[in-house]
Amino acid sequence: MRTTIITEAGGVHVTSAGKADDPVVVLSSGLGGAWFDWSATVALLAGSARVIVFDRPGTGDSAPTSTDPTLAREVAVLEAVLGDAPTAVLVGHSMATMHVEAFARLRPDRVAGLVLLDPDPESPGAGRPFDLSALVAHWLLALVPHGAGAAFVRRHGHLLRRWAIEGSTLAKRDPAPEALVRAVYRRPHVAKAVLAELAAYPDQVADLERLRVDHPLPEVPFQVLTAGRRLWPEHSALAGLVPWGRNVLVPGSRHMIPVDRPDAVAMAVRDVLRGPHAV
Repeated sequence: MRTTIITEAGGVHVTSAGKADDPVVVLSSGLGGAWFDWSATVALLAGSARVIVFDRPGTGDSAPTSTDPTLAREVAVLEAVLGDAPTAVLVGHSMATMHVEAFARLRPDRVAGLVLLDPDPESPGAGRPFDLSALVAHWLLALVPHGAGAAFVRRHGHLLRRWAIEGSTLAKRDPAPEALVRAVYRRPHVAKAVLAELAAYPDQVADLERLRVDHPLPEVPFQVLTAGRRLWPEHSALAGLVPWGRNVLVPGSRHMIPVDRPDAVAMAVRDVLRGPHAV
C-alpha cells in the first residue's frame, strides 16, 4: 500500500506491506536513498511484520519541502510515520542511523528495537566547524533549483544516482527499475533535498552527541551491522554505547547493505523481533 501523510515538513510518501496486526518495522534510507531500495528486504519481512518504508521530506516520492533538515525534524517525521503503532523496530541505513537513534532516545516508549546499517564511521561532532562535503553542498544548493542547475538535474540526475549506487554495491549495479530511477532522480527538488541533508550533516552529528549525554537508549535489542570483511572501531564503539549492543559483520556487502545483503537485514530484524533475549 502507498500513501502520503502530512507532516510539518510537508507530504511524506509512505509504503507498507504485511498484516496490520503484525509487529511494525520501519525502514529509513540513507542519504539519497528511496523507498524502492528496500524492496528485497520488504519481501523477506512482510510475512512476519508490517513493514513501513518512507521517503524523507523532499526525497523519493515525497513532496517538495521548504523546511531545512534537522535532527528534530527527522524525529518528528518518524513519529508521524509510526502513526498509531504503539511501538516499532527501527532500521536506519547510513545517515538515517542518527535519526532512528535520536528517536529512540527521545521516544523510548515507542521503540521495540534498533538496527543500524553501516553507520558513517565518524565520531560525534566530526567535521565541525569545517566539513568539506557540507560546504560544497551549501554552494550547490544555490545552483540546483534554478536555471542551468535545474536543467542539469532533469537531464542527468538519474545518472548521478546510478553512479552512487554502483560505487556502493559489490555487484556494481543498481537493481532499481530504470523508469523509477528516472522519475525520482530527475526532479530538481529531490536533488535540492539531498544536498540540504548533506549540508546539515555536521549539525545533526553534533545534535546527536548532545542527546547522548542526557537521554539514554531504551533497554531494547540493539544491533549495528558493518558491511565488508572487518569491523570498524567506530561501529564497535557505537554498539558499545549499551552493554547489550551487538556489532555484526556482514560480508558480501559494501555500504548499500539493503541492496547487497537484504537477507542480513531481515535476519537482524527477526532477531530483534524475538525480543529481549538480546538485551
